[in-house]
Amino acid sequence: MDTPLINTGIQTAKYCNVAGLGVLIFDYFLTLEREVRWTWTRRWNISRVIFVISRYMPFAAAGMTSYAAIATRANEDCNNFSSASNAIHIISIVAAEGLLIIRTYAFWQYNKKFLAVLLVLASICIACAVSITQVANNPSSNSPTSDCTFQADRSSAIQYGFLVAYQLLLMSCMVFKRYRDYRDSDSRLVKVIFKGAMRYMTAMIFVSVVNIVITSAVPISYDMTMDVPQVVLHSVLASRVLFSLRESDQEEREGVAFMTSTFRPDQIHASPELD
Repeated sequence: MDTPLINTGIQTAKYCNVAGLGVLIFDYFLTLEREVRWTWTRRWNISRVIFVISRYMPFAAAGMTSYAAIATRANEDCNNFSSASNAIHIISIVAAEGLLIIRTYAFWQYNKKFLAVLLVLASICIACAVSITQVANNPSSNSPTSDCTFQADRSSAIQYGFLVAYQLLLMSCMVFKRYRDYRDSDSRLVKVIFKGAMRYMTAMIFVSVVNIVITSAVPISYDMTMDVPQVVLHSVLASRVLFSLRESDQEEREGVAFMTSTFRPDQIHASPELD
């Protein structure tokens, strides 16, 4: 491969990742007031724990990737650092997906069997994505020292493939429930949950597909281009979905037509507890 093309790809990837960190910081301060209002006064439960992870873990993920992009680390062993960075990226994305699973679970009337199926399928997808990627990497060199080149292996496309498959599953479940049980609902909360989830999943599916194309079809020097943008978009969109849900829930509770209930197909003004 031509050296100028390699350098251009690596530099492009570095710029995109550092820019992604900037977007994350900017969005954090932009939505800090909403976070204080809708999360800091809530009791600690599984939803809040997952939110905190999806909100703050990406700072570590984006920071580590940005450091790898701009630092000069010649003749260093970067394997441990890279493994830790990859693990934090995965945890951040899984936590953001966890918020969407909770919203889907609420939309399905808090059906525990449905939740169990979603969690089992999520565990299978994560295990398969990680294990298959490790097998596909199959490093040929036994040397403990990495050259720390800012590039990813093409097998990372496998992880994004499983992510797209799971998001399509959640999207299908939301669409099925929306038009089977909530077809005639005029509840603003129902509409916010559905539209917010659809926007989130559509955006993330698009970004994941772009990542798959970049990591599998373009020159390998560009493979890291969407690394930080992927995790940043997960965090930003998941947080905004949660804030919008709680704002809509509060408005519905204060409305004249409020009825004390969780989601029920036969109670179209239903308002779930979003804690």
